[in-house]
Amino acid sequence: MGKPASNPPRALILAVAPDERRQQAIAARLAPEFAVRPASSADLGGADSWVDAHGAVVWLEPGHDARELSALRDLPAGRALILLMEDEDEDRLDLAIETLRPQTVLSTDAPAAALRLSLGNALPSENAGEGARQNHRRAPALLGVSQAIRDLMEEVRRLAASNIQVLILGETGTGKELVARAIHEQSPRAGRNFVAVNCGALPDTLLESELFGHVRGAFTGADRDKRGLFEEAEGGTLLLDEVGDTSPAFQTKLLRVLEEREIRPVGGTETRRVDVRVVSATHRDLAEMVTEGTFRQDLLYRLNTAVLYVPPLRRRRVDIPFLAQHFAEEFGDEHARKILLDESFLDGLARQEFPGNVRELRNAVERAIALTAPGELVGETHLMREAEHVPPETTQAGTLRERLDAVERDALRDALDRFHGNRTRMAEALGLSRVGLRNKLRRHGLDEVH
Repeated sequence: MGKPASNPPRALILAVAPDERRQQAIAARLAPEFAVRPASSADLGGADSWVDAHGAVVWLEPGHDARELSALRDLPAGRALILLMEDEDEDRLDLAIETLRPQTVLSTDAPAAALRLSLGNALPSENAGEGARQNHRRAPALLGVSQAIRDLMEEVRRLAASNIQVLILGETGTGKELVARAIHEQSPRAGRNFVAVNCGALPDTLLESELFGHVRGAFTGADRDKRGLFEEAEGGTLLLDEVGDTSPAFQTKLLRVLEEREIRPVGGTETRRVDVRVVSATHRDLAEMVTEGTFRQDLLYRLNTAVLYVPPLRRRRVDIPFLAQHFAEEFGDEHARKILLDESFLDGLARQEFPGNVRELRNAVERAIALTAPGELVGETHLMREAEHVPPETTQAGTLRERLDAVERDALRDALDRFHGNRTRMAEALGLSRVGLRNKLRRHGLDEVH
């Protein structure tokens, strides 16, 4: 008789808090996915006693000096460090970030699901269970401590609980698909499939077959019935990535599916009911496309029940060192190398623009690492050798109107980030009336952001 199957080991997390009540509160939020060991700042002097820890959640109460916890930076737990703050004092937050370098900062009343997801995202893949590796391996774009990324994660948490359709806006490379995955993983549909399709990569005929399926004989080469991605995502979530690249003819078919919740396979005569949450994403200005007549207004109304805006990396520079460290660890795991990033390298990265956003940052880190010998410190010299800056002339191509629109759109997005969507303060800062601001936000497709 064989041995009974054993459960995979749970990652050990330190619950660092000033008293037993708060330690227990952390443990309750992390159970049963993680094994939790209570700890106080006084315990951290003996670092050797925590070498088997995979991560730490630190509850920082008002008046608590983060410097007391500086030992955490030298522990294995520092690779998966979540900071809980009881207030939003900027000076205390800056000191805590500088001292501890946490991957994520959450408020102390953050729900259990948000805390578990953030910790799972930050954990090194070899320490997490198989399920966590599969669910969170692609979530680095959501790592960070900036206010912008914290606001985004909070919006994701709120929207995930409902079943409404979400439109994700953001520049290329910001991690729109990862945001869609986070919505799915925190939703009641998390146990079912998450399916993504790049609408801009396929012509109409193939996209229709890919999404709705086809029956045998529908076209040349259709030698058998094929289920579409709507059916593959049954009960789960379907991401329509780059939905702005679809043709008006296809948009009409998609609108019907969203309204009727029914699909008809290509070449078929019968419709099939589907239960799928649709999340869409695009880097395009859909409101402007509606004005131009290249995107259906009624489809936009269907897709943007709720809107999320993923900030570009240049508006969350404080997150660049955390993302770089994550990519370095990921690269080191793949190649069985210990990667050490010098502070000068991280500072140099933080000064770059990265028009390709998180995707470009990842490439920059990997290229720099590839230039170093095993065991060599990755420093600023490697960054200078690998960095290839796009000349300003090539980044501002287009007509004068297009370039002015881009500047105006960036100014609006910056104001949205700085004033957290407060229209009155935005209008004052930009020298606009509230009506003028509303019209500009609508024209750039930003009227429902924040």
